[in-house]
Amino acid sequence: MFSESGYYIIYKVKFAKIKISLAIFFVSLGVINIPSISFAEMQIEVQESEINVETSPSSPRPYQDVTISLSSYATDLNKAFITWQGETGTVLSGIGEKSYTFKAPGPNDVSSFNVSISPAGGMSSITKKIIIAPSEIEIMWESVDGYTPPFYRGKSLPASGSLIRAVAIPNTNTIKSGSGSLTYTWKNAGKTILDASGYNKNSYTFKNSMFDNSNSITVTSSSVAGSYGSTNTIEIPMYKPKLIFYEVSPSEGILYNKALNREASFSLDEVSIVAEPYFLSLKGKSDNFSYSWKINGKDVSTPSKKTELTVRPTSHGGYATINLLIENMSELYQEVNNSLKLNL
Repeated sequence: MFSESGYYIIYKVKFAKIKISLAIFFVSLGVINIPSISFAEMQIEVQESEINVETSPSSPRPYQDVTISLSSYATDLNKAFITWQGETGTVLSGIGEKSYTFKAPGPNDVSSFNVSISPAGGMSSITKKIIIAPSEIEIMWESVDGYTPPFYRGKSLPASGSLIRAVAIPNTNTIKSGSGSLTYTWKNAGKTILDASGYNKNSYTFKNSMFDNSNSITVTSSSVAGSYGSTNTIEIPMYKPKLIFYEVSPSEGILYNKALNREASFSLDEVSIVAEPYFLSLKGKSDNFSYSWKINGKDVSTPSKKTELTVRPTSHGGYATINLLIENMSELYQEVNNSLKLNL
């Protein structure tokens, strides 16, 4: 029923099926050798940018112990051969040596390392250059509105509700040479103060809360290029204002060299004393304060010089207890008081 050409077609199809079956059989027996590709040949070369470098601390200070650590998601550094080359030669080498600890140099020096990383599998090595430039920054602070009397040799100390100014002073040549090219980030109690931070903003003024016993202030300074940076944190304690009495001499003025203690004796017919409210926030806002004088528990009129009182005893041999309370009428709990017993 079939033509010769028809038998030929059937034969060809059957022959092709036989060839396919034999090929599958030989492959299963491993007779046909297909070249294999190793995993190492399929790996992608690791780039230098894929090796991350971290330092602890992130902003080293002079002579501080520093740890440099390498990490990567592109290759397993635990299996890589790593060589650390310092300025004096090889300082560390071996498989998985992905961290190195050393002492930072002085404030005006740098430490540089060339780190060679050879990943496992025969891939080409990568060189990472690391430069550590330690820098230091100091924070100076002062009470902006705290009062101190004339000739006082110290600085005003911050009290509750007072204005405080913190100033950052870089003290390394590398930072000083970049004056005008520095950015500052200020933090108060861990919170970044955006308004005070920025380009060339090396000071920060804030008002202390009446609930704070101290203020934790942090500043981070870095060059615009990012080559140098330093961080420092200080605690600024709060102090209670003090009211101290002094004698007013008719001929010499206020005798600041001798404070009057709880009790003082005078034989004059007239005694003038002045009260100095150390550290009270008087500067620029003295009109906000009230002055309450008392003699032996009785209120007396506030004198024209609000902190100076003159006592005229009617007779000698007695005493008078002088008391003064100074209150800030616009701030809660900002006050100072003291008493003095005068033997007349």
